[in-house]
Amino acid sequence: MKTNKFILLIIALISGIYSFAQSPAKFSYQAVVRNSQGVLVSNAPVSMEVEILQGGAQGVIVYSEDHDLTTNANGLLTAEIGGGTVNNGNLANVDWSNGPFYMHISTDIDNNGSYDVEATQQMLSVPFAMYAMNGGVAGPQGPEGPAGATGPQGPAGATGPQGPEGPQGPQGPTGATGAVGPIGLTGPAGPAGPTGATGAVGPAGPQGPVGLTGPAGPAGPTGATGAVGPIGLTGPAGPAGPAGPAGPAGPTGATGAVGPAGPQGPVGLTGPAGPVGPAGAVGPAGSANIAGTNGYLIKFTGTNTGGNSIMQENTNGNIGVNISPAIQYRLYTYQNQQTVNGDGQHSILGYRTRDSQNDGTGYTLNLSNAGTAGFNFWGDLYTFGVGGWNYNDYTRTGGVIGADVTGLYWGSLGYRSSAFLNYGVYGSSAYANGGGFAPSSSYAGVGGGFFGDFIGSTSKGTVIGQINSGELFATYNDGDTYTNGKNIELAKTQNGSTPIYAVSALESNMYAKGRVQLVNGQAQVSFNSEYSFLLADTPIVTVTANGECNGVYITQVTKTGFLIKELNGGNSNVEISWIAVGTQSDATSREKALEIVNAPTFDRNLEQVLYSDGNLDGEALGMWWDGTTIQFGKIPAGLNQAPRK
Repeated sequence: MKTNKFILLIIALISGIYSFAQSPAKFSYQAVVRNSQGVLVSNAPVSMEVEILQGGAQGVIVYSEDHDLTTNANGLLTAEIGGGTVNNGNLANVDWSNGPFYMHISTDIDNNGSYDVEATQQMLSVPFAMYAMNGGVAGPQGPEGPAGATGPQGPAGATGPQGPEGPQGPQGPTGATGAVGPIGLTGPAGPAGPTGATGAVGPAGPQGPVGLTGPAGPAGPTGATGAVGPIGLTGPAGPAGPAGPAGPAGPTGATGAVGPAGPQGPVGLTGPAGPVGPAGAVGPAGSANIAGTNGYLIKFTGTNTGGNSIMQENTNGNIGVNISPAIQYRLYTYQNQQTVNGDGQHSILGYRTRDSQNDGTGYTLNLSNAGTAGFNFWGDLYTFGVGGWNYNDYTRTGGVIGADVTGLYWGSLGYRSSAFLNYGVYGSSAYANGGGFAPSSSYAGVGGGFFGDFIGSTSKGTVIGQINSGELFATYNDGDTYTNGKNIELAKTQNGSTPIYAVSALESNMYAKGRVQLVNGQAQVSFNSEYSFLLADTPIVTVTANGECNGVYITQVTKTGFLIKELNGGNSNVEISWIAVGTQSDATSREKALEIVNAPTFDRNLEQVLYSDGNLDGEALGMWWDGTTIQFGKIPAGLNQAPRK
């Protein structure tokens, strides 16, 4: 019981205050809030969680919502049940005729995220408007009582706006013609934008806003331009030949004597021309016979010839292999497997090797090595690093498999077994074929390993929660075991099996028993050392004589043993049977765990923790250890946010 705080809950208005024909499903609730000293909590923020339970105070939660409120100067808080933030269910769909109904209120006085004040109260008067909306039948009318004072008229309910109807999206344009290459394919018509659903017409309300124009359909991809063959390189110019040397000047003729003039000397010879440099090499001719379809990548079939490959690229740079590119996928591959080619066929295979041993150093993206990796940077709703889906219309199939390359051990997600049983997770360790144990005298391997800093694993079934089987033992628990049911052992008998129920006690007891022989009317009994070690205090001992004597009594009882003597100073030598019962020494350490699991809301909260996310009508409840106790609710931000580097 919590004594540090309390709240006085006053059900103020739990009757229908709206007509059922056109009103919202709401009713009023009021409470006065006081602290542990009885002082009003005035003008203060208070968080409140409301749960409607069907069938009893521990019944099924048919509706729940949260409120962030502020008390007034008199410590009064007022809420409209049906007007808060919905966590589960729909108040308008509650069948009020199928009661009884209880209202469970959890309040956070300190507004720190911890709902530490709780109260549960039966709803003795079902809101009549909601009861009428769900088909309630009126009973006979009783005598008319005196007219009560007329309360103030409540405000009129707001009229819901009319939902807009989105216009049809325009048809996507035709893809542009690729340059140079052959004419590109016409892009597919963009899909028509969906027609917005017509919202329900509220009574006499203002007209809703005009619907937004639907987005235009995506433009069809432009056909890729055909590649132009490369132009041949121009050979380098040959070097200019050197200039020939000038010829020597001819000698000047001697001046003749006075006589006639002498003949003129010969003209000097011209030097030879320099040699001509060699012509540069001619570059290779460009490809001249490339032909293909716009959008396809080229596959060369010869030095100067080529055509379409099986790869296509759209205007967004998305690639399709053996299929047209899809706007959703950067790489989209398609393989029509040929049975004649046998097994081991995959649409994509990531193969990794290395030139020498290259150990990873951790489990992170940057510290491990993999054949194929999938990395999703943003952890939005319903997003995954790697996804695998399968129709599973045959057995021994799954969405994802992880295995040793020889198949000696393997595990699958989304698996259908040979018995047509569907598993979320199915795995085998040291199985040759996945169908059972391989004959052997020794085993090494674990079918599944689960490690958690708070809970190692959880298991919940609609009919059976868990089945364990083992030839040596079925289960081993290193720690105390708590159960809400009975501990039943099926013992083999000559006629089959019979149930044997475990001994029940309200405390942790340690038992010991034995026989001892009186010698001259006296016997000393010493407990086993392990039994003595586990005793928290002196045990209670009972003795019985198995023969005729004066009777016996016990003396000197300690944690290590006790002394038996015969009455009236007798000296008999009869056999004595004895039983000792003591408290186990570590029983006090279990008090905290017992307090936690015995809390009135523990089982109901645990059911919400084991909520299946496949049911989209609600959400699971968070569960964490705060260092002192187990907490339920919305997990604190510091525990649920992963750092992003």
